[in-house]
Amino acid sequence: MTAARVPMRRFMPSVVVVFTLLACGDVERLPLPSGYEAHDPAVRGQIANLERRVRSLEDAGAAGRELAAAVGQLGRLYHGVQLLDSHAFNALEAAEACYREAQGLDPSDHRWPYLRGLGEETRGDHEAAAASYRAALAIEPDLVPAIQRLAQSEIERGRPDEASALWQHALELRPGFPPALYGLGILALEGGDAEAAADYLERAVSAEPGAGRGHYSLAMAWRRLGDEERAAQHFAQASHTDFPFDDPLVRELAYLPAGSAALVQQGLIAVQAGEFAAAATVFGRAVEADPTNLEARKHLALAHVDAGQFEEAEAAYEELLALHPDQAPAHFEFGQLLANRGEPAEAVRHLTRATELAPDYKQAHYQLALLLDRAGRPLEALQRYDRVLELDPAYAEASTRRAAALASSGRPAEALEILNARVAAAPSDAAALQALSVVLRQQNRLREARTALERGLRSTQFLADEEARLRTELGGILAIERRLADAARELRTAQQLDPTEPQTSFVLGMVLLDLRRPEEAARAFAAALAVRPDLTLARLRLAAILAQTDRCDEAITLLDDGRRFAANDPVFAQASQQLRAACANG
Repeated sequence: MTAARVPMRRFMPSVVVVFTLLACGDVERLPLPSGYEAHDPAVRGQIANLERRVRSLEDAGAAGRELAAAVGQLGRLYHGVQLLDSHAFNALEAAEACYREAQGLDPSDHRWPYLRGLGEETRGDHEAAAASYRAALAIEPDLVPAIQRLAQSEIERGRPDEASALWQHALELRPGFPPALYGLGILALEGGDAEAAADYLERAVSAEPGAGRGHYSLAMAWRRLGDEERAAQHFAQASHTDFPFDDPLVRELAYLPAGSAALVQQGLIAVQAGEFAAAATVFGRAVEADPTNLEARKHLALAHVDAGQFEEAEAAYEELLALHPDQAPAHFEFGQLLANRGEPAEAVRHLTRATELAPDYKQAHYQLALLLDRAGRPLEALQRYDRVLELDPAYAEASTRRAAALASSGRPAEALEILNARVAAAPSDAAALQALSVVLRQQNRLREARTALERGLRSTQFLADEEARLRTELGGILAIERRLADAARELRTAQQLDPTEPQTSFVLGMVLLDLRRPEEAARAFAAALAVRPDLTLARLRLAAILAQTDRCDEAITLLDDGRRFAANDPVFAQASQQLRAACANG
């Protein structure tokens, strides 16, 4: 191909998302599948515009660099299509063809051999990929992403020495570069040098703690060094998550395709990166581009939830269900959101609808049962728990909750039989042990409840949050028995194990008040409010302590702040009025 003329041809797609593809050769127009126009006209329009741009430059006799940029941009669009739809192999072929033409037109631009190498690597052609990456590095020697990708290609080609040299060079250019440290650590581990491997891998996971592959390899290194304790720590953090690295040339590709379907995929990339607010913005654009795109609406609502944008999430779910009222998952998710937002009646309505639309929707039945339980409707909750256990007889948590509902509905003997059997069969089931204690406590069998908890805590190793809940329950029982010092000890331990549990701090505050230690009690109530600002009783108790210690201004401010959580609570209003009067008279 000369600088004055770029011959082109089209490729016919044969995958889920179908695109008109342009590559180099004669023009050959093939019919598009009938469904394509309706699904992604925006990408087709982009391709057509870039084709016209190339043709216009050809006709104008444009210089090689300008024409190369246009052909390369077309290749980048195809490449972006393939990144958003990994099955779009024809798009990748078209991208590579355009990169080859662009590289021939402008050999001084490192982007075209680099991106061509990425395409070849994706297809598994590591020989070709290595050659392309080396061509890119001949133009731009310090391009760290190309060095990293070339090192991986050399590993695939069975050339570890070349890969090692490349990773060492990457570390010279970018000290502490985690993928290079990981690569060198793996090479050291495979070469039998566990000590060097541990050093490289420790540095790698320190820089990227979420890279589970690094933790797994580091655990293997420590095991070979005979340190089973360190090995266990890193095995616990192992996963398939690889070491990420910023590659601007590749990152940009996925954001090139336009249209609602492409925007959904771009939003999912933001979700995977934990950028939920940005994802919500992208999903919102997808909905604007195509208001009928159900997937875009689903992801928009979820992204708002993940971003903590709860009002926007409610609006998104309402719009989604107005258009698609038969979406059981959307009713389920909306129900959970409403429950967390303190709207139990609406939550019950949506969860009930989810179970009507999908009678085998186990989690919808279970969440509905929990809501009915909390609303003091144990008989209705029992029906839902029974349905959950029909669907999944091994669902231990549902069985435990069902037993508690049996006790609440006046059948404590049946509940105790179920819970005793569960605790005997699974001593590490903290939820069952706690439920057993609660039922025994409700039956005023305090000694039995305390004995069960103490036995379980002595004999079984629980997770920190589980142990905290059990010790909170034990502290409450000890407080009822008026063993206040013992109760405070258990509750402090629970608070240290799980500082995020407001009930622990609140009960501790009540015990400390009984022990006549108001300053410590105030700190406990403040800790509860830090986690749960709507915990009215903790707010009132703290305000009372402040008023009694001549800190009325702080007490009044605390009460004023609490109005938004208890605007219609007569108990709060009355107590607040009394405290204000006491402060005024004082």
